[in-house]
Amino acid sequence: MITTYDVFVPMLMGGGASLRTGLKVRELGCQKVLVVYDQGIKEVGIAGKIEENIRNAGVETVCFEDVVPDPPDKMIEEAAEIAKREAIDGIVAVGGGSAMDSAKGINVLMNNPPPIVSYFGIQKNLKPGVPMIFIPTTSGTGSEVTNMAVVSATDLGKKDSVVSPVCLATLAIIDPELTLELPPKLTAITGIDALAHAVESLTGGHANPMSDALAREAIRSIHHWLPIAVENGGNYQAREALMMASTHAGMAFTNALVHLGHCIGHALGASFHIPHGTACAATLPEVIEYAAKTESMKVRMICECLQKVIPEQATTDEIGRIGRDALRSFIKSVGIPNLKQMGLTLEEAMSVAPRVTKDEGMALAPYRITPGKVAEMIASAYDA
Repeated sequence: MITTYDVFVPMLMGGGASLRTGLKVRELGCQKVLVVYDQGIKEVGIAGKIEENIRNAGVETVCFEDVVPDPPDKMIEEAAEIAKREAIDGIVAVGGGSAMDSAKGINVLMNNPPPIVSYFGIQKNLKPGVPMIFIPTTSGTGSEVTNMAVVSATDLGKKDSVVSPVCLATLAIIDPELTLELPPKLTAITGIDALAHAVESLTGGHANPMSDALAREAIRSIHHWLPIAVENGGNYQAREALMMASTHAGMAFTNALVHLGHCIGHALGASFHIPHGTACAATLPEVIEYAAKTESMKVRMICECLQKVIPEQATTDEIGRIGRDALRSFIKSVGIPNLKQMGLTLEEAMSVAPRVTKDEGMALAPYRITPGKVAEMIASAYDA
C-alpha cells in the first residue's frame, strides 16, 4: 500500500499554554494581530486574558468579537475588510470551530478578492495570507489542525468548505484549562463531534494506517473520558484527554476526510440551524450500520474501541447492527437528543435527503446510495 501522510500544524500543548500566546505571536514577527472570537468567549473572560497577554508582549491587537455559529460568508467578508483596513499582519482565533473557521476565511480574503464562496472546494493556488495561531476552547472540531474552513453560504442556503494551505494555522496552542468551565451540554456536543470525525475517517474512502491509528485512539479516549467530563467539568485529566482526542480526530479526518454522517449533518445544520455536533450525531449510528456492508473490519475496530464484543462469525449485517446500537447507546448516555427531541417533524428531517447526496463529501462514502436510502436512515434515527 502506497499512501501519503500529512501532519500539518505544530502544536504547543499543556495547562497554561495559552499564557505563551504573546510570546509566540512575537516570535512570528507580528506587530498587529486580529483577535477573532465570539461573545461567549468574551463574557467568560478568556478573550480579554489572551488579548492582554498579546499586548504585554508588545504586539497591538484589533478585535473581531462578532463570530456566530456556522459562520456566514457575509460576516467573514466584513471581518476581512476590517483586517485589511487595519493592516494586520497576524490572526489569533480563540474559541470553537466557528471562530477558527472565521479566521481561516478571513485569511483567505487577506490577499484574494471576495466573495469567499468563490473559493469553495480544493484550492491549491491561492495567494498566502498571514500567520495564524489557533487556541481552541472546546474539545470537538479539531479545526486547529485542519486545512479547511467551513462556511455558510447565505444566498445558497448551504454549508461548504474552502480547502487550502491558506487555511492552516501556523501554530495551535492546546490549553486544557480553557475548557474547565465548559457547560455539560456543550461538552457533550463537541465531544460527539470529535467522535464523528474519528468514526467517519476510519470508515471513509481515504483512510490510511496513520489516520486509522489516530481515529481509534480518539474513539477509545472519548468513550472513556467524555461521560466523566460531562458529569464533572472540573476534572482536569478528563479535559486534557478530550483535548488530545479532539486533536487526534482532527488530524485523522484531515488525512482521511469524513463522509455520509457529515453530509447529513451539514444538510440538517444548514436547513434547521442545529449545532454541528448534534447534527452529525443524529444519524451516526445508522451511518456505521450502512458502512459495515463494505467496511465490516473497520466497524469491528470501532466496536472494540467502544468496549463492545462482536462474535467472530458475525455477518456484516450483524456487525452493522451491533455497531449502530453501541454508538446509539453511547450518544444517548451523554445527553445528545434525537431528531424528534430537537423539535423536527419526521417530514422535515427526511426532506434534507436530496441535498445530502449532492454534498461533495459523498465522494468519500464507502459506497453510493440514493436519496431514498438516506431518508430511510433519517427515519430510523428520528426517535431512536
